[in-house]
Parts: sequence; C-alpha cells; structure tokens
Amino acid sequence: MIKLIIFDLDGVLIDAKKIHYKALNLALSKINKNLIIDWSDHLTIYDGLKTFQKLELLTKYKGLEVELYDQIWKDKQIYTELMLENLKYNENIYNCLSSLKDNNYLIACCSNSITKTITKSLEKIKILDFFDLILSNEDVFKGKPHPEMYWKAMSAFGVYPENTMIIEDSPHGLKAASSSGAHVYRVKNPRDIVFKNIINNIKNFEANNKMTIPIWTDKKLNILIPMAGAGSRFEKAGYTFPKPLIEVNKKPMIQLVVENLNIDANFIFVVQQEHRAKYNLDTLLNLIAPGCKIVETQGVTEGAACTALLASEYIHNDTPLFFANSDQFVDWNSNEFMYKMNESGA
Repeated sequence: MIKLIIFDLDGVLIDAKKIHYKALNLALSKINKNLIIDWSDHLTIYDGLKTFQKLELLTKYKGLEVELYDQIWKDKQIYTELMLENLKYNENIYNCLSSLKDNNYLIACCSNSITKTITKSLEKIKILDFFDLILSNEDVFKGKPHPEMYWKAMSAFGVYPENTMIIEDSPHGLKAASSSGAHVYRVKNPRDIVFKNIINNIKNFEANNKMTIPIWTDKKLNILIPMAGAGSRFEKAGYTFPKPLIEVNKKPMIQLVVENLNIDANFIFVVQQEHRAKYNLDTLLNLIAPGCKIVETQGVTEGAACTALLASEYIHNDTPLFFANSDQFVDWNSNEFMYKMNESGA
C-alpha cells in the first residue's frame, strides 16, 4: 500500500527549468560567454543536476576554472530568486495536493535545488503547507541521480520503498527514483499533476504488487514499424518464418524490438497480407502491443519508405511520429531521448 508520495520540484510542481537554465547562463556570461550552455546540451547533459554538478561538467567540457565556482553559484542564486517572483498560483496542483492530504497520504518534496529556492517556490504557488517534509541538495551528500535524497525521505517516515511513489520528470531524477527501489510515476510537466492520475497510478502499482521500470508514455505518439520485407537473406539461410518472427532469446524478434523501445504509445505495423493470415499476426501483434493498428500490403514494396506510406491514414496528422525497424536492438535510454524531443518541441 502506498503511504508516501514524493514530488520532485522543477518540471513537476513548477515550470522552472527555463528559470534555472537562464539564471545559470547569466552567471556564466559574467565570466565568459563561451561557457554558456545551449538548450540542447542542457536537456541532454545538465538538466536535473544541482548547480555544482553542472559546474564540474563545465570544467570537464569547457575548462571552467574551479576557483570560479563559488562566485558563479552566488550569482546564479541571485538571478534565480529574482525570476521566481514570476511564479503563479496553480489551482489544479493545489486541489491535487489538498485531495492527497484528505486521503491521508504523506507528502514530501525532494529537489536538487537549495532549500531557500524550494520553500520560496512552494510559497509562491501556495502549496508549502501541504508538505510533511522538504529535502534539498543541502540535506544530502550526493544529489540526484544518486538516490540518497529519496532514501532519506523514506527513512524520515519509516516507510519502505514498496510503500512509496516518486513523481519525476527528468532522466537524472528518474534514475534516482528508480534506483531507490520505490514505485516511479513519470510526468511530462506540472499539467500532469492531477489527483485522478496519481490515484490511478497508485491503484495500478498496488494491483501489480511489483516495482515498475519507468516507461515513456505518450498516447499521442505514433510508432510505425514496417515489417513487410522479403527477408530473402534469411530465407536463403534456411529460415522458414518471416524475419520479424524468427526467435531471438526465445521471443519473436518483433517482440524484442517493441520491448527494447520501452515506450507506451500507438503502435502501427505494416505487414504482408500473406503473412498476416498465415501466421495469425493480428493476435500476435496485439499481444505484443495491445490496441495496435495493422496495415497490410500485397507483396513486397519498393522499400521501407513506400511501405510506411501505406499507413498514411494513421500518420498523416499533427501528432508525433517515431519510426523503428522490425529487426533493431538499440543500446539507449528511451526516457532520455523522448524527454529531449518533448522539451525541445521536435
């Protein structure tokens, strides 16, 4: 049973990513404009880390002198405090936290920001009084992505990881949350902090009674996988099944492809008409990706692009589109990649 709910701050309770990004760059520009971090690098490398961790990376990548850390940190805090004055009350988040307290959940905030920044932010949006505990990077030896902050919060209440849900958004935060052993609920931004959403996730955790690995969820995202090729090389090598159905580690290749993506979205498969009937692909693919769309082609097309265009009725729209091959395995972190795509508006 979930007893403790821990919220990250930036990107979860407040939209402050740009505030911290701009404040640090203003402080860096006073030293040397070549030290400024561009938005793409921020999302990939620095986002979610505390300021001194970012400065250490700038020393590694751009030669920032260590003796300048303290001055940059002080300037960054001044700029941050000024920008936080513009934070606005969020009625939805207020109502969500109020309902959680009415249902007797313990609530904590764990952030890589300093204590002053956290308390001021929560005061500005009028939710400070809902929190039973606040932990900052000043309260731990190791900030995120190390899970120390989350362990300390659980310990303060005497609550086990299996009775804790952590709400996070960034890759570093998700790594810390996952490493803590608690249940993890990934959100895109503060608009996802809705009481009904949180309760539904709690019910799901409790029903499954097992830890969950963070998966990128986007119900507007279309994932298109063409799997209508001839697979002639495999046929010549003696394989009787179409390539996507060949077993790899006791699973059909296409199942490993979907699992490796680690994305919960709208899957669309393009298959050969002959294979669809002969190998009962509707049943198989719906087991692998429930609710998927299946498009068929009569015979082999001129190539993957032509195959993909057969699914135009599902992809010719304004929603995001992601292509994958039916025979790929990628050593990647889907959360890091999709997070960057989402934050940059790709």
